[in-house]
Amino acid sequence: MADIVVLGRERAGSAAEALAASHAGYPAFRHVFPDPRRRQRALRAFFAATVADAVPFGAVFGAVDGPAVLGVAAWLPPGAFPWSAGRKARATPAFLRVFLADPRAFRTFARVGANAERAHPAEPHWFLEVLGIRPGAQRQGLGTRLMAPALEQADGSGMPCALETSDPANVAYYRRFGFEVVDESLALVPGGPTHVAMRRPPGG
Repeated sequence: MADIVVLGRERAGSAAEALAASHAGYPAFRHVFPDPRRRQRALRAFFAATVADAVPFGAVFGAVDGPAVLGVAAWLPPGAFPWSAGRKARATPAFLRVFLADPRAFRTFARVGANAERAHPAEPHWFLEVLGIRPGAQRQGLGTRLMAPALEQADGSGMPCALETSDPANVAYYRRFGFEVVDESLALVPGGPTHVAMRRPPGG
């Protein structure tokens, strides 16, 4: 059985591979990066930056089986999103790799990020940046186990949680953890699918 551990920076690459595989068909990314091969290269770079940025906050949880990372839940604690200017600067090499993977898509990709920053709730909360399980490891309960540590931390500190998803199929899944829909048509992707914004009160 896979173990749930706090991931360090040394596993950011493997974590990015797992997240890129799990999000290959994600509606927002399909729209931003239409070509599947370019999409995978862009997602590996993007998720490597996402994981590396979140690691210092101590809330990137991985389902690991030996050296393999099967799934990841990357959270940011209250006040850590949007990224600071310094954190964006450190991620510049990774964003350059996103650009090189699909130059035509990069402008739209950047606009999605800017829209997400503007739409983000102002009240303090724990933010689920991304949850993903490799396709071959799905439906084994790993998602539930990956969600548990941060939800416990949020409940212990009396903080709500927030997330956004562009996949309507995810809404029922997150409701199992106490999340409820607060906006069904969040326009983050220019000309693309809308996101559903969800919130979870302390204690679920």
